[in-house]
Amino acid sequence: MANLELIKKLNLKYNKPTAFTRSTKSFSLNESFNGNIQLAIQNNISSLGSNYTTYFEQGKTAEVVLLFIDVCNFSTRFSNLDGNGISQYFDEYYDLVIPIIYEFGGEIDKIIGDGIICVFGQPFLAKNLNDCISIADKCAKKIIVETKKRDKFKSKIAFHFGKINYFKNKSIFYNELTIVGKPLTELFRLESISENEKINYFVNSDYYDNWNDEINQNSLVWTLEKIQSVPLNLKGVDYKYFQTNKYYI
Repeated sequence: MANLELIKKLNLKYNKPTAFTRSTKSFSLNESFNGNIQLAIQNNISSLGSNYTTYFEQGKTAEVVLLFIDVCNFSTRFSNLDGNGISQYFDEYYDLVIPIIYEFGGEIDKIIGDGIICVFGQPFLAKNLNDCISIADKCAKKIIVETKKRDKFKSKIAFHFGKINYFKNKSIFYNELTIVGKPLTELFRLESISENEKINYFVNSDYYDNWNDEINQNSLVWTLEKIQSVPLNLKGVDYKYFQTNKYYI
C-alpha cells in the first residue's frame, strides 16, 4: 500500500483528520533512528495507536472494499500533453477525487499512473464489511457523477471486496507496507475489463439476485445493466460474470 509518509501528506493536504495528521513523527520508511530501520518503522506505526499496530505489525486479516478509479481513455484522449501538462491534469484530478474518497472515510492505497486504488475498512475505517460496501458505493457513485460533470475527468470504477492481509516486508530494500490477498489480484483483473463511466462489479451468477441489487434499490438515476460473462483469458479470477452500474443523468 502507499508509503505511510504519502498517506500523511495526502491527509494533511486534503484536511482529513486521522491518526496520521495528529502524529508528530515522520513516517518516512527510508530513514532510520539509531541506524535501525525496523525499529524506526515500528516506532512510527506504534505512534498511530494500537489498532494500526495490530493490522500493520501483525498482518491481521481485514475485510475491506477496494475501488480502482481510472480516468476514461486517458492515453488516447490526452496524448498531446507534455510532462508538465500531464502533471497539471492529475493535480486537478486528484484535487477533485481524493476529497470525495476522504469524505466517505476511504484511504489511498496506491496511485498508479491514471488510476487510484483506495480502501474502505480496517484500520482506516472502523466499520463492518456490509457498512463498508454501502459507504464505498456512495463514494463510487459520487465520483462518477462529479467527474461526469467535467468532460476531461470522466471516470470508470472497479468495485470489489474481500479478505486481505496488511503486510510489512522485513527487508530493508523494500520499505513500504502493502496489501496481499486474492481480492487485490481480482481488482486488477476487473479494472482491465471495466467499462467507461460506470461502476463495475464481479458477480457470482448470471441472474439478478446479487449482492448489489439491495444497495441499488429505489434508485431513479442508477441502473444495473445486463450481467456479462468474464472473458475466458482473465487469469486468477474464479468469477464467471461481471455487471455494470450506469448513471443516467
